[in-house]
Amino acid sequence: MPTTKVAVAGPNGTLGPTVINHLVKQGFEVTLLSRNTEKAAQQYPPPIKVAQADYTSMENLTETLREVGGFDSLVILINRRDLEPQIKLIDAAIAAGVPHIVPSSFGISTESPEVRALPQIKEKIEMEKYLVKKADEGKVSYTAINTGLFFDWGLEGPGIPVNLKGGPTWRADGGDVALSVSTLDLIGQAVAQAVRKREEARNSFLYVHSAAVTQNQLLQYARETAPERDFPVEEVDTEKAVADAEEKMRQGATGPRVAAPAMMRVSFGLGLGLFKKVDNAFLGLEVMTEEEVKAVVAKYVRKQW
Repeated sequence: MPTTKVAVAGPNGTLGPTVINHLVKQGFEVTLLSRNTEKAAQQYPPPIKVAQADYTSMENLTETLREVGGFDSLVILINRRDLEPQIKLIDAAIAAGVPHIVPSSFGISTESPEVRALPQIKEKIEMEKYLVKKADEGKVSYTAINTGLFFDWGLEGPGIPVNLKGGPTWRADGGDVALSVSTLDLIGQAVAQAVRKREEARNSFLYVHSAAVTQNQLLQYARETAPERDFPVEEVDTEKAVADAEEKMRQGATGPRVAAPAMMRVSFGLGLGLFKKVDNAFLGLEVMTEEEVKAVVAKYVRKQW
């Protein structure tokens, strides 16, 4: 059986290392499409290949994909807010004859109208609509993966769903609303399995998570790990927070802090951050035990920032 050839766009982002690692583990031949080939080649030595890519040019991307040739899948890891390069990559893949795409659909599901109304999701919605249209026309196939919140990234970076760095956790609506979260490693596994099962998962939106957790659960684990530390909490009524944010926007305010309450309301207040059904079993992915979730929290509680 010939080796599956996979192109990866956006290898230097958050998901790059884990996705590339699991694609290689699956025995796929991986070529990275990178604006900075020197940086990519240093980070990812052979047998991984690196090709120059200009995400502003559909013609350049098409030529690159054709020159290397024979790709079975294109995995797009570009930030979901960058709509134009994603559209160019989709068009280039079609022009170059790449039959399958794993798009940058990671994160919250766009299934519900409440999520689809979020301004933070606008570009993701437009990309998905465009890709589905092209698939409906028979020009390409896709497997989109919804992952919920990036778990370890959230604990280490922005401090969501709980803040382990010393600042307050914004506890939404009492803190007992469950949320789907995925570790970066699980997302890498999911992508590799989606490529391997691309015919079985043809033109589908899959849902995976490492665990369903609540803010109070994670705060409890943090306090058990470090009882001498304070993990302060600021209570947030998400319905009121959204109303306050909308008033600020009417007055001209913009920015992530103004937009954040709407995402909190959808994820926690309306409970739409939790996947009711997941496709872990189909992709051969494990759900974390309680002890494994505790271990992830403990790792970041003990980390010195």
